[in-house]
Amino acid sequence: MSSRGFTLVEMVLTLIVGSILVLGIAGFVELGTKGYADSVDRQRIQTQAQFVLEKLSREFRHAVPNSFSDSGNCLSFYPIVYSGFYAVEGNDIRFLIGNSNVTPPLANGLSLVINPSRQQDLVNDSFDVSGLTNGAGYFAVLNQAASLESNSINRRHYIFNANGRVEYCFTAGRISRNGVQVADSVSAASFNYLEPTLQRGGLVHIKLTFTQNDESSHYQQDVQVLNVP
Repeated sequence: MSSRGFTLVEMVLTLIVGSILVLGIAGFVELGTKGYADSVDRQRIQTQAQFVLEKLSREFRHAVPNSFSDSGNCLSFYPIVYSGFYAVEGNDIRFLIGNSNVTPPLANGLSLVINPSRQQDLVNDSFDVSGLTNGAGYFAVLNQAASLESNSINRRHYIFNANGRVEYCFTAGRISRNGVQVADSVSAASFNYLEPTLQRGGLVHIKLTFTQNDESSHYQQDVQVLNVP
């Protein structure tokens, strides 16, 4: 029984078919790899968007009511340090803090505000409570009641850090908090504060657009400020 090898034509055909198969497999692998990379990028953007929205929502909800100021691509506000109730006795403002972990004296830089209607009220119409103690069972701002611009219907007060204003800004494709980046790949963003009405408290409308590899994802969320003056 005689044996024979490949002819030249058969060898050429084998090489051609093999090359086609290799190219096909390589193309398939490339598509799969690209698809996986795209899905990873997509997941990263979604995770980042969820993180940013959750962070913004948590901070906005627990801000001093009416302490918001929006200007172009930035939104600023003052976080609540303490809150509680007050009463006017003569020309004194006596107040309690609804936090059992407060250790007098109160820290430096803290101010008390009652019934603010805008951010400027926290600057012009607040009372310095740094160093106050509650030896009589309550804290007291002495001889200042006549300076109250208005009273809270619910007799609520808010204490904030006068130097602790928080500002979120959108610039150059990034969202920053007091200059520290919290998100990138942002192609558009806006923060709008809507003042409270009789039916609801203050509302912050957030719109974010994240873009990567020519693919954009749009996010919108309304955050209600939980506290009322």
